[in-house]
Amino acid sequence: MKALDFNLKQDIHFDFNQGKAEFKENRLVIFDANAIGLLRQNLIEEIGFEQAKEFFLKFGYQNGYSDFLQIKVNYDFESEIELLATGPVIHTWEGIVSAVPSEIRFDREKDEFYFTGTWKNSYEAEQHLSFNEFSKEPVCWSLMGYATGWCTAFFGKLVIAIEPVCRGKGDSVCKWLIQRPEVWGKEAQPYLNIYNKIVSGK
Repeated sequence: MKALDFNLKQDIHFDFNQGKAEFKENRLVIFDANAIGLLRQNLIEEIGFEQAKEFFLKFGYQNGYSDFLQIKVNYDFESEIELLATGPVIHTWEGIVSAVPSEIRFDREKDEFYFTGTWKNSYEAEQHLSFNEFSKEPVCWSLMGYATGWCTAFFGKLVIAIEPVCRGKGDSVCKWLIQRPEVWGKEAQPYLNIYNKIVSGK
């Protein structure tokens, strides 16, 4: 199958009697975006901007990594490119953001990875701006974490997603770029410190 053949609504099972919604036997929970936004803002106010960012980057990473494993096991894609490109499709189906890839390149033997695209209608940028002024740095933390987790699971080595532009900074749209940490250089260091904690179990 191709990435765009993925149709989340066909594989979600709602069991009213059990009070469960499931995707491939994994339980799903549905929350209002405003409730998540309020939780996010409360964390910023209670533990600070940097700690809240770390929390949502980790949350997104685990979500993206586990989603990839589920998709890889349960679906057959005609190519690795189609498998990789399903990550943005899932994010779009979940109502988190409209994710549109623009370029994908990878070569495991040469240790090269490059994946870029546009995020439109990011719920996280919207929620951030509901409570805060424009930020000096990207604010779609759970989106960056998800993309990092998904692509890391696919590539087999850590790659890092960062937003070069973000509506939370006052830009007209959000865009992602995913590369190996060595290619990012110093810009990746704050993110690298956080994801290394996941690997080490801290």
